[in-house]
Amino acid sequence: MRHIGTIENGDRAELFTAFLLTQGVAVQADEEDGVWAIWVRDEDHLDEAKTALDHFTANPEDPQYQGAVHEASAILEAESKRREQAQKNVIQMRGRWRGPGARKRPLVIAIILLCVGVFLLSGLTTAEIGTPSTALRVLGFCDKIHETQTPDWNADRTSDRLIDVQSGQVWRLITPIFLHGSPMHLVFNMIMFYLFGSMIEDRRGTARFAAIVLIVALISNLAQGLAPSEWGTFRGGPFFLGMSGVVYGLLGYLWMKTTYEPESGLQVSGGTVAFLLVWMLLGFAGVLDILLDNKIANLAHGVGFIAGIAIGYWPQLLRRLKP
Repeated sequence: MRHIGTIENGDRAELFTAFLLTQGVAVQADEEDGVWAIWVRDEDHLDEAKTALDHFTANPEDPQYQGAVHEASAILEAESKRREQAQKNVIQMRGRWRGPGARKRPLVIAIILLCVGVFLLSGLTTAEIGTPSTALRVLGFCDKIHETQTPDWNADRTSDRLIDVQSGQVWRLITPIFLHGSPMHLVFNMIMFYLFGSMIEDRRGTARFAAIVLIVALISNLAQGLAPSEWGTFRGGPFFLGMSGVVYGLLGYLWMKTTYEPESGLQVSGGTVAFLLVWMLLGFAGVLDILLDNKIANLAHGVGFIAGIAIGYWPQLLRRLKP
């Protein structure tokens, strides 16, 4: 800071500093022995401030100074509110990869560990030679063993697809999300789930995050599990697996919050949205079936995405409907 002069009256010192603030010049007045020393914070404004002080000293009653204190107070209040809002939107990254950060997203960590554990212990590839793993049999939409051991069982019939759920094994409506068929499938889903889920659980809490995951998983699994098998790339069937439907649901939720509630701190970049939407559209077009030599659960992706959008937009819709 640079000293530019003094003013012997406290009220006039306040008036002068307020006037300069309205002109975009930051100054400070320090009182010592009844005299107020005027300091300029930015040397780029030194000459401007000196000229202004000379004019003020010669003409303190100039009409241009009237109302300066009130205007400066409004500027300071607006700046204070802006800084407060900006601070709320800051995500502190320090410590997020250590223990205390993990405690803010216990469900995300638990689900990732569960998926990895199920994959490592299940040996899902044995399903290709007709011997499905225990995990696939217990956690799938229905037990794959019905194909060979249940008389007159037909995967194209809705009632047959729900055979285990109707017998009380209702967890199967959710648990296919914990199954993955390849390392690439698992890694991609877990990375996306961690990125999206951590933000939501951190900002919205574990209970609300759990509700979002359950709702999206239920809706996307039912769509994929019960849709007709004749729907081309949107075909359904009881033998599907993966967290992708939930990942797309979290993407849709974050997209709505980014668009309609930016102050919530829930953000997803346009590039991420575009990339995952293109990936989903490639699945709809059947390209991924060819590239990955696998049947993609496209309906789970699309329905999960729509479910996430609906959950994210719901508060905004309620506000718009209020009279």
